[in-house]
Amino acid sequence: MAGRRTVGGLTVRAIVYRGPRDLAVTDVPDRPLRPGDVRVSVVTAGVCGTDVRIYEGEHSAYANGIGRVPGHEIVGRVAQADTMPPGLARGDLVFIAPNIGCGLCGQCARGNENLCATTEGIGITLDGGFAEHVVVPARAVTRGNLIRLDDASSGTDAAVLIEPLACVLRGQDKINVGSGDTVLVGGGGPVGLLHIALARVRGASLVICSEPSPERRAAARTAGAAVVVDPGSGDLDAAVAEATDGAGVDVVITAAPVHALQTAAVRLAAPTGRVLFFGGLPRSRPTVELDTNAIHYKELTVAGTTASTLDDCRRAAELVGHGRIELDWMISDRIGLPDLPQAIAKVRDAATLKVVVKPSTAKEAAR
Repeated sequence: MAGRRTVGGLTVRAIVYRGPRDLAVTDVPDRPLRPGDVRVSVVTAGVCGTDVRIYEGEHSAYANGIGRVPGHEIVGRVAQADTMPPGLARGDLVFIAPNIGCGLCGQCARGNENLCATTEGIGITLDGGFAEHVVVPARAVTRGNLIRLDDASSGTDAAVLIEPLACVLRGQDKINVGSGDTVLVGGGGPVGLLHIALARVRGASLVICSEPSPERRAAARTAGAAVVVDPGSGDLDAAVAEATDGAGVDVVITAAPVHALQTAAVRLAAPTGRVLFFGGLPRSRPTVELDTNAIHYKELTVAGTTASTLDDCRRAAELVGHGRIELDWMISDRIGLPDLPQAIAKVRDAATLKVVVKPSTAKEAAR
């Protein structure tokens, strides 16, 4: 169903969440600009596993989210503001850092706005980028959540990967991935590929990837994995042992929502190794059984991270802008806004890398 609304003289389409397994192009309530708000014309919005969980009704933030517009990986152009923020002008290409902390609590004071008890997220608790326009609230604009991009150095489609790259950067910071490390990445989807690429940038001497899809195994090699294993037909334990002379890996990153990966992680880690539980499990089954003796006797560090902070986003944007990580090759599908409800199946397809949405008015804004 196609719907329209009028914003600033333009008719605007948006995808709304109407309940589990029900996304539709439809009318949404008008959102006039308040003082300090900025309207951004969406050029590209990425579709990720979080959006799949939203679609499935598995995301806790959408328990009462009927009528909300998803989409939190957003690149667009500044379209309208009552007062233009310093350093920005109409038409500037920007990446929108999605998370907005309260700015007052202890977590926010430590720079962990992603852990703020009242944190909000564009596309999560607030209307997001699966629309022709998105309104960035004044409190986010003031904090600097609009990160200007250089048109010459940023592919507008690949720049949506700044958001997941920021999450990956936060995760690898937590477990100190660095020079000489041997790293196992479980999962060769978009975030797994980003983990592989970032680990190589950070100096990892060897990256192993476990991934059942042949297309994604090929992509893992492109990203920088030296050893790629099909867990369905190969022996991951044997492959890790062979690649590390029986020592195990220094770092294990579970980059897919697979229970068996989390269970295997403590077994495959070397003594004093570090394990990052990065891929969240479904809300309907969030637990696994772990060998805590392996954690104890091997003196493992086991950590988790969630989402990203504004600082993480800024650093990820710099990595992309300075060309340290090249991401254009990861964009496998570009779709129009009306095709998004059907595109969820494509995101689940293991042959797919990164799907991005191209709202129609944004195409004109980008010319």
